[in-house]
Amino acid sequence: MPPKAGRPRLPDSVGTKEEVAKRRYMRDYNSKIARDIQQLDKMEQECEEELKEIKKEKKQLEKEYKKSLKMLEDANKQAEDILKEKTKK
Repeated sequence: MPPKAGRPRLPDSVGTKEEVAKRRYMRDYNSKIARDIQQLDKMEQECEEELKEIKKEKKQLEKEYKKSLKMLEDANKQAEDILKEKTKK
């Protein structure tokens, strides 16, 4: 693995206790931010996949709706034809 870009980390033996504590705090803070970013990216991917599934279901429901509407129109047309035929007599 290539070395990280940037300034090398100072060991805990360099500096005062306050400086060491500040460095540790910032290292923890930055690593927490990196973990949170990774977690948010993962959540975003999951949401995108869920959205794709929802859109797929929506298209399927729209097709079913159009199909049932067509069936209803055909049934109404058939009933209309039967009524016209019965009223002629």
